[in-house]
Amino acid sequence: MKNIFYPILIALMTVGCSEKKIEITPEYIINENWDEHANAIEINKQKVKKDSVINPFSKLDNRAILSKLEDDSSFVFFANVKYNGENYSTRRVYFNKDNGFYWKEGYLVETETKKSVKVIGALERNHWYKFSYLVTHPYYVYVYVDSSNKVHRFDINLANY
Repeated sequence: MKNIFYPILIALMTVGCSEKKIEITPEYIINENWDEHANAIEINKQKVKKDSVINPFSKLDNRAILSKLEDDSSFVFFANVKYNGENYSTRRVYFNKDNGFYWKEGYLVETETKKSVKVIGALERNHWYKFSYLVTHPYYVYVYVDSSNKVHRFDINLANY
């Protein structure tokens, strides 16, 4: 009995501690962390800071990303993903299609937003983006969409930073 108990315990601990998947493409996001209580998303286009260089094709650490990129206020959208009958954790939320809810232009912390839109458009090639509010702790996903429309992803967990 003892020989069976420990492998099962280790397997359960491993499954329980595994990160839930967040998939981001230029057209949509799937976030297994979303549910009826936590379903927010903020997307900020990023720009490389003046006098900085960042290579999205290299292995970048948290410090390089945080110190070389900054928000580009020309593209900031926030949304609460409205329930549509699909399971939140498997639902594709499209950037280039109507999802049945509005994206608010501007930051979550702003009291007034400039406008509401149904579609924000696919993520642009050769640009950086920062995704926020995907989980309940300070965690950001930075993506770079290259010229062939491939996403290069860099996760930053500020809870451990």
